[in-house]
Amino acid sequence: MGKIRDYVHVPSRFMPHRPEPGARRDAYDALVDGLLEYRGSVRLPRGVTMEDLDRLVDLVKLDFPELFYVGSGTITSRRLGHCQVSLEYAPRYRLGEKDVLSTLEAMERVTDEVIREFTLTRPQVLPGAVSYDDHTLDDLTALHDWLVRRFAYADGDRPYAHEVPGPLVYGVGVCEGVAKAYKYLCDRCGLACCVVTGEAQDPGCPSDAPGPHAWNLVRVPSREVWRRRDEPPPCREAEWANVDVTFDASLSHAIVRHDYFGVTDAAIAASHRRDASCPLPGGNASLRYYESKNLVATAATRLAQIVDFDLPRLGGAEFVMPCIWGGRPQVDQAVEHGLAKSSELGRAGRAYAIYPNYDRMVFGVEVLS
Repeated sequence: MGKIRDYVHVPSRFMPHRPEPGARRDAYDALVDGLLEYRGSVRLPRGVTMEDLDRLVDLVKLDFPELFYVGSGTITSRRLGHCQVSLEYAPRYRLGEKDVLSTLEAMERVTDEVIREFTLTRPQVLPGAVSYDDHTLDDLTALHDWLVRRFAYADGDRPYAHEVPGPLVYGVGVCEGVAKAYKYLCDRCGLACCVVTGEAQDPGCPSDAPGPHAWNLVRVPSREVWRRRDEPPPCREAEWANVDVTFDASLSHAIVRHDYFGVTDAAIAASHRRDASCPLPGGNASLRYYESKNLVATAATRLAQIVDFDLPRLGGAEFVMPCIWGGRPQVDQAVEHGLAKSSELGRAGRAYAIYPNYDRMVFGVEVLS
């Protein structure tokens, strides 16, 4: 079976939550080494407090989703007289080492198939879609779409709901486990990805108060930030975009939605807020999924073309409306006007359902059976 470390797919030197040089970084590195080696205790350097240690364990697990087997632990302070010399952390492992290795193998088996598949198959897009110089957008999209279909949302009492094996192996998970699973997939493909923590407003429950939430940031080199052919290149700083697989899964029915795929901080500011202590870069880039796939309903005829192209292939369609409407009644009227021009929906008066997301101005349309 090998060693636990053999299954770690974090890209070289990419640990986004690793602290700046100093005692906290030394402690972070010691935790990584000790936990991946399945040690019974990890001695930490002088200068790290117990409060630091609690937070560092959480950060290490965000950067290394393969550490799903690490639970809570105990901290012992070693002192010389009145002075603290060091801290010792004794982790509680949820599984024996052999079971950890078996689960890591299962995670690789499950994900090997999708990784092979999306490297051989590229999605079909509407004529006129954006051209780009490599397949990074396709890869990020394929991983997102596969994961949306892979899991069912389950509360935190289910096994591994907060960890990678939940969504990947058992098919259940909550936002934390889903975000870690997306990072794991990106790590395996060499795509830089972070787990972001904060709070968010569930798009399906607008009356509920915001609650704790986790999602992702993906890094996209500036040359790969997609744009229309007549647009100038984006600024060099535009390198990170938000991806919320959990929210997209909650909106997906017959088709996979991309409302929260590759969007800026500003685009999700109404629903997402990071933890104040979050050390990650700002999400100031957009993958512009809907523009790149030519799914912007700039007119009623364009909306009808999108629906007529995707409905026979996918069983549904998604599109974004330009933000030029006065309010929801006007938006709804414009959507209905475009759908009335669809030849696919017009055939035999087919019944359909509309699934709106007014925060993002994204709409899904599916035929009712």
